[in-house]
Parts: sequence; C-alpha cells; structure tokens
Amino acid sequence: MPLPDPGWGPPRPEFSVPFPRAGLSGPACAKSGLRPVKSSLVAAALFLPLAFVLGCTGTGDGGKGDPLHSPHADKLGDGAKLADVLGPATWLDPDDTDSASCSSPAATSVYVTGVTVVAVDRFDETGNGQRGNFYVEDTSVEPVEYSGATVFAPSFSPPDLRLAEGDVADVNGALQEFLGPSSGKFGSCKTLPELSGTLSFRLENGTRTPKAIKLDELKSYETARKWLGMLVKLEPLEGANTLVVTSDPSMGCQKGGGACVASGDCCSTSCVDKVCSSMRYQANLDVGAGVKQSDVPKISNELYDIEVEGPALVMGAQFKSITGIVTYFYGFHIAPRSKDDFELP
Repeated sequence: MPLPDPGWGPPRPEFSVPFPRAGLSGPACAKSGLRPVKSSLVAAALFLPLAFVLGCTGTGDGGKGDPLHSPHADKLGDGAKLADVLGPATWLDPDDTDSASCSSPAATSVYVTGVTVVAVDRFDETGNGQRGNFYVEDTSVEPVEYSGATVFAPSFSPPDLRLAEGDVADVNGALQEFLGPSSGKFGSCKTLPELSGTLSFRLENGTRTPKAIKLDELKSYETARKWLGMLVKLEPLEGANTLVVTSDPSMGCQKGGGACVASGDCCSTSCVDKVCSSMRYQANLDVGAGVKQSDVPKISNELYDIEVEGPALVMGAQFKSITGIVTYFYGFHIAPRSKDDFELP
C-alpha cells in the first residue's frame, strides 16, 4: 500500500530536509494531534492490534487517561541572547588616549540563537571591499538595550546558505571587543563589540521593529554603546523638532579619534588627528555645544549609496527622523538602509 501524502510543501532551497515518515492514520490519530509513526512490518504485525484498540499513540476515542504530551522547544533556540553577553564597557580609560594598556576582555566563544537579521552590508562605500557584514538583533517585539551586534564577515552553514533581512538565525563563534585598526586605535580603550563565526538559518519573518531613541543618546560613547548594531528610529534632540545636518558631506579625511594613515591613501602625511575614510559620504548632525568633534554623530553611507540615491546631505538639511543601524568607527553613525529611512518634516 502506498504511503499517504503528508501534503507538505517543498523545503527551503538551501536545505535538504529529511522527508517525514508516514504511518498509521485514522480519526483517532487525527483527533489526538499526534504524528503517526511508520513501523517495520514486524513491528506492525506485533502492535497492529494494540494500535487498533488505542487508535494511535496515546489513548483512543474510548481509552482512559491523558494522551502523551511532548512540550514544544523554544522556537528561538536555547542558546544565549545578545543582551546576555553584551553590556557596558567597564574598561574605558580616558587617560589611555592611545589604548595602549586596556583591560578590555579577550575574545570569548559564544553560541547565540534566535537573532533577526536587521541589515546586510552590500554596499562597498570605501572601494576597498568593505562589505559583507551582517547586523543582527535579539528577536523581540520591544527591543531592549545591548541586543544588537555586527557579525563580521561570517561564514554559513550550509556553505551555500544566503540569509536576508528578516531571517532568524543562530551564531556560533566568538565575541571580540575590537580596539580599532593597528594603524590607529579608537583611543581611551573604546571598543566595538563584534561577532564572528558561522550563521545558520532558524526560521523566517523575524521581528524588525526600530527602537525609537533621541539624538541625545548618541552624544557620547557611554550613552550610545547600548544601541550599537541595533535598528533604531533616530528622533530629534529633546526639545527640538528636526534633525539638522550641520556640515556638507565629507568624502576624504574626516575628524576622528585615531591616527592618520600616512601612506598614499586619502590622507597625507600632514594629516593630524584624522582618520582615512576614502569615499565615505557622511555629514554631521547638530547635537549642540559642548560635544567633542570626534563624538559628533554622523549620517553615514555604510549600507547604501546616499550620494547617488539621495537625499542630499547638505548643510541645513532637516529630517523628522532617520531610521537605520547604529554603527561605530572612531565615532557613532546612523546608517540608513535606503532613502525610505529618511522621514521629511
């Protein structure tokens, strides 16, 4: 007798899922909600009378007692959450301007499950192959602090897996507090938390709710770090009506906290207190007085070509809000994913 068709659709293309085995069926099986199991011919001969009496695994229509019950596992997995492994940078040292003697933690192994991909870096803003990072966030209707991170140049399992925004994945790898490039560290023991390792698919349609924060939160490393890697809706300063661009976009050297790259890139040997940022299209946001130049947050073209696709980041431009990923590289940035992330007044 041919096995009954379970009626399941085709699996996700990048996976080869073992086809479920069919088995005994009938009104009692359907009523119980339990999946029948195919047995061998010998087992069928031995247990068919019992199955007929009980009507399937568990009790039949006329049986007594509770049916068997297997509790469902957490669909987001039983690994750690980003909010469990990330936190404040207790190792900051304002006096260590070169980050020469930092007590930042060493890289640690992590297994994080159930994170939603909120952005994928497909745009090479520097022309040097700087793309391929994933931004992931704990899957939650209401995002909390320290629940986002960058996954730096991940590998995939299986190798031909291709994840997209909205996919829910697991990360098996390492967490590192990156102090900055060897050519010039971030300074004062500031770090960028980064995950590396292997991404694997868990399920689709994860929650991608931007966390609404005020621009005030990005004025300093101490207050901005908790939003790193997260999808946020950046709103004006407390008491202000709009986000205001206070500089024309920079395309060469930008102010920053690290040393200048001295050999033939975008910076010259006379560059002082600047960071080479070839082809970065970014502009400052008005955060008022009293904020160091290196701490002024910027709109950045890390995730798409703002210069070509718009909007123009000219001095005086105003926005009601900007949605994007909070990133860090010698200063904090808001990185929109497309021009649709800009809300006009």
